[in-house]
Amino acid sequence: MAFGVNSVLNMGVGALFASQAAIQTTGNNISNVNTPGYSRQAVLLETKYSINYYPGQVGQGVEAKEIIRYFDAFVEEGYLDKFGSAKNYQTQYDQLRYVENLFNEANVDGLGNALAEMFNSWNKLAQQPDSAPSREALLASTSTLANSIANADASLLALQNEINKAVQQDVDTANRLIQEIAALNKEIAINYTEGRNNPNSLMDMRDAKVRELAGIIDVTVDDRGPGAYTVKMKCGNTLVQNEVPFSLEVRSPAVENNLLANSPYKATNGTAHFNGADSREYTVEMLTGGAVGGGATFRVSVDGGKTWLLDDAGNERVFNANEESDSVRAGNLDIWFDAGSVAAGDRFVIAPKSDVYWISPTAGPIDISPQLYADGSRNSSRIVGGSLGGYLEFRDYRVGEYRERLDALTGSIAWEVNRIHSQGVGMEPLTSAMGTSRVGNVTASLGSPEARFSWADRLQSGNISFAVFDSATGKSMLPYPGLEVLSPLPGGNFDPAAHSLEDVRDAINAASFTDAGGVTHTPFVATIMDGKLHVGTTSSQYAFSITSDTTGLAAALGINTFFAGESPDTLAVRDELHTNSNLINAGRISTPGEITVGDNLTAREIAALATKKVSIGTVWNKATSQTLSDYYATLVTRVGADTAGVKFTAATESTMAQDLHDRQEEIKGVNLDEEMSNLIKFQASYKAAAKLITTANEMMQTLLSMKP
Repeated sequence: MAFGVNSVLNMGVGALFASQAAIQTTGNNISNVNTPGYSRQAVLLETKYSINYYPGQVGQGVEAKEIIRYFDAFVEEGYLDKFGSAKNYQTQYDQLRYVENLFNEANVDGLGNALAEMFNSWNKLAQQPDSAPSREALLASTSTLANSIANADASLLALQNEINKAVQQDVDTANRLIQEIAALNKEIAINYTEGRNNPNSLMDMRDAKVRELAGIIDVTVDDRGPGAYTVKMKCGNTLVQNEVPFSLEVRSPAVENNLLANSPYKATNGTAHFNGADSREYTVEMLTGGAVGGGATFRVSVDGGKTWLLDDAGNERVFNANEESDSVRAGNLDIWFDAGSVAAGDRFVIAPKSDVYWISPTAGPIDISPQLYADGSRNSSRIVGGSLGGYLEFRDYRVGEYRERLDALTGSIAWEVNRIHSQGVGMEPLTSAMGTSRVGNVTASLGSPEARFSWADRLQSGNISFAVFDSATGKSMLPYPGLEVLSPLPGGNFDPAAHSLEDVRDAINAASFTDAGGVTHTPFVATIMDGKLHVGTTSSQYAFSITSDTTGLAAALGINTFFAGESPDTLAVRDELHTNSNLINAGRISTPGEITVGDNLTAREIAALATKKVSIGTVWNKATSQTLSDYYATLVTRVGADTAGVKFTAATESTMAQDLHDRQEEIKGVNLDEEMSNLIKFQASYKAAAKLITTANEMMQTLLSMKP
């Protein structure tokens, strides 16, 4: 540009435009002072190039280079991290407050009081074993306990179902945000011109949506400018890559194959199958290769292979890999495999619950639901933050464990009471006894996983003795302790590792004795109906009662027991006892082999369970020695401790997130005092630029007036 009056005029025009742009931007800042997510903007002013002239370079004024926004990406990354973590714990805390109220034992009508009242009723029955009112009071207090347990579990289950709805809503919202962020990336790339045009409003909109997404699922951002903006989960799964959106999906229970590259199972498209439900994910790993049902074995983990399921002795449990007809019970699931040959090291991941999956256009669905290890740490390749992580962690590892512990308590109550009750006698003998517990495979040894029997690990070697009575006289037909009904088994005793339910049935049917007159009696007929054992008599001449059981079979099969069922949703007093309370066993068969109406030995033993330490544990937690009441108190304490711990962490993470938010606001927020000062400054610049144009005009007029 030539040096002269015109250059002064152009300089004034450039300054005028620059001041006008600055005033416009300042006005925009003032207008958006209360707009959420708005980042303060400013005009970047640059000196125009100078020209060489005498006495030296002469400047050409100013130009408005571009409009920038104030935003600190480093602070924002920290905020997204802490905000997602805070949402995770806050979500859990909001739900835990409900659970804490559910187990609030400040209410005298709580489950703990119902348990104490049941044992108190047994104590009263021991004081008056022939009292009909005492028996009815026992039935009432026990029904109250069963209802309290069922209601607590049903409430927890309902909470899990509600969480499933919240998870679906979060996934839908996350997918919408992912698509909107990808669309904004496209718009930003179209409208961006390096060094000239910054689509600041679009960037603010994108940052607001990323923040919203971070509240749902943990995210990190890699911003290398328009056309190179990526949003990922912390584990590395991409959610948005430039203009391409990925997605999340809630899927039903499923099995994922992780077979070795050289596994022969691939050729047959074999896979694992399961039946049942659990709040934990199962990793099934083949220990021994070979044919399914022909020697292949596996082990089970619920933390991705960090630890493995152990037996009561602390040894790793090994299961046979069988086809469906011989499926095995591992943990809370029945597992089987397609026919074929597997390789040692082949893995199958069973998700027996609805989970969240990451969907990639080029890869198969990947389960990203949170997974906790035995030490409480999180699997870093899964969701670790956001409300979605909080919901899933609460559903599976908070409520899931509470239900497991409640189930363990219920099973222990049923077992400990039934173990004593099954060896007792009421005010009259039995003429038949229908088992209440189902065996999944009646031909498999009862102590094996193939039996799919809830009480398999409780059984021991030994025998069961039955007292046999003449129904007409009520007198015992053979000396105490009576007839060992399992003596016909090979070896003369029951072995849980060798004998099936069919073997037990056949032994009872073959059991016989010879009376003093030399007459041989075969008093019992046992049948199996839907996996349950029924023991009756061959004629109305006989009645019976159990005098001793060293195997635990009677209690396990539900023969002569007090409770039917072993889980919160099935626990109940056996139906026959409601119909005939005389069958409640308060005493024991006396040494002469008689029923003594006033005997209270069984009632006293059951009442003593209130203060007796028993072994209680879940499938995944080592058994401990506690009283039943103490175990429930431990559950209540666990809920309270979890609530307090999550509340503290939520407050801590929220405080840190708020601090980072405030730091970002200090950078990007609009300060009205500063903007008003800028407005005055730019207004003065505008006036000065206008004066410069006026001066240039006067200079031009002076030059023109010099023309002759």
